[in-house]
Amino acid sequence: MVNAETNADGERDRIVEAAMQLFSALGFDATTTELIADSAGVDTATVRTSFRSNAELYRAVMRRAAKAEQAALREAVEDFTPTRQAMNRLLDDYLDLYAARPDLLGLWLHRRTGDAADTADIDEHHVQPRLSWLVDSLREHVLDPGQLDYALWSFPWVVSGFLGHGMIHTDEKRSRGPGQPVTDRELEAFRTYLHTMADRLLGLPDAQ
Repeated sequence: MVNAETNADGERDRIVEAAMQLFSALGFDATTTELIADSAGVDTATVRTSFRSNAELYRAVMRRAAKAEQAALREAVEDFTPTRQAMNRLLDDYLDLYAARPDLLGLWLHRRTGDAADTADIDEHHVQPRLSWLVDSLREHVLDPGQLDYALWSFPWVVSGFLGHGMIHTDEKRSRGPGQPVTDRELEAFRTYLHTMADRLLGLPDAQ
């Protein structure tokens, strides 16, 4: 009985991992049950036994993605204060996570193009609480509280754009196209830009 349950849990985990990679690369709408089963090394019946629908599987994938982000940001969140240094640390951890995990980045890039449109509640469960916490933490300390939602959304927009799509420099030798990996030098240059952006948008005080 224990072995059967362990095997089922292992299969379920493989299915979620396979689906995560496929949803990240192709998007939810373009991923079939057959593709997921083949990638996980199981048959379609096993996929359907574990998850009643691809939408249910997608929710499991997004829960795993949200947990990965929570784990990566946990210390920065726990130690957070409305200061320039704490905001930079939070942005650093966010940038490092998605630079290291293009599979997670791909999931959110597809969502922002309307993928899995019937699962809008995922944002309410996994994105809205984090944004609300940050707004509440910063509202009394920023330059323009009325524009705070826009300011905070600017960070995932530019991070996903930089990591996911590359950029065109005026110096062609520095340009990086889609699909090309980010170099350490590029990442550090962008990190500096991200800090400057946060300072100008938010104007948070230095830690005492």
